[in-house]
Amino acid sequence: MARYILKRKQYGLGEAVQNTVGGVAGGVGKALDSTPGAIAGGIAGGATIGSAIGSGLASTGALGSLVGGPVGWLLGAGIGAAAARGLGKGLKKASGYEEAS
Repeated sequence: MARYILKRKQYGLGEAVQNTVGGVAGGVGKALDSTPGAIAGGIAGGATIGSAIGSGLASTGALGSLVGGPVGWLLGAGIGAAAARGLGKGLKKASGYEEAS
């Protein structure tokens, strides 16, 4: 197995892969748990989940058809933003990333 020495400690190839994957997961988690990540998740949620909610509300009657689109999009955006933040927090926790305080 390949080994390398860094700061007087030997690391194996498996540890190097684990450190790399953990670093990538921590970076992605940090990006998703940020405001731009939440905005991107909100836009994606509004476009996908929101259209389904809007269609469901529109099928309920006259008032539902008037407010179904905007209300569905806002609900979908909220769900998408919360999902992006939650996924980001989970990835950060799983990778062992701790933000400096």
